[in-house]
Amino acid sequence: MPGVGPYGLEFARVRLFVANFAKSWQFYRDRLGLEPVRGHGEPPYGEFWWGKNAIIALFDRRRMAEAVGLSTGRRLARSIGGSALIFEVKDVDDVARRLRRHHVRLLRGPTDRPAWGIRTVHLRDPDGYLIEIYSGLRSK
Repeated sequence: MPGVGPYGLEFARVRLFVANFAKSWQFYRDRLGLEPVRGHGEPPYGEFWWGKNAIIALFDRRRMAEAVGLSTGRRLARSIGGSALIFEVKDVDDVARRLRRHHVRLLRGPTDRPAWGIRTVHLRDPDGYLIEIYSGLRSK
């Protein structure tokens, strides 16, 4: 499959961590005219699609930092950064094991996130950008 690397990573979307969710949501929806496909519920999260694919997701910065286990204090923006690259895989646990074998430090995960409907692992690239790798939650 083109664009899928050795871990089976398939690019899913860019997620922007925003300080004022409502204002950002309105900007992308009303000013840029992007079509929302997942609404801005609790926690503040939503996706905009272009054609058949999600291209931008917005998420409350503090909630994302809490989910990953990073500081939510005075230096919140520095702690979490401004965006993340999101990749989907078939089996996030398998990918996490392979990453650890390659000495990649995981920030958190694999972690079930029932409210999100996914299982995630989080890590940073060498420049500090947050990366999320996920797969759908398995039925038990």
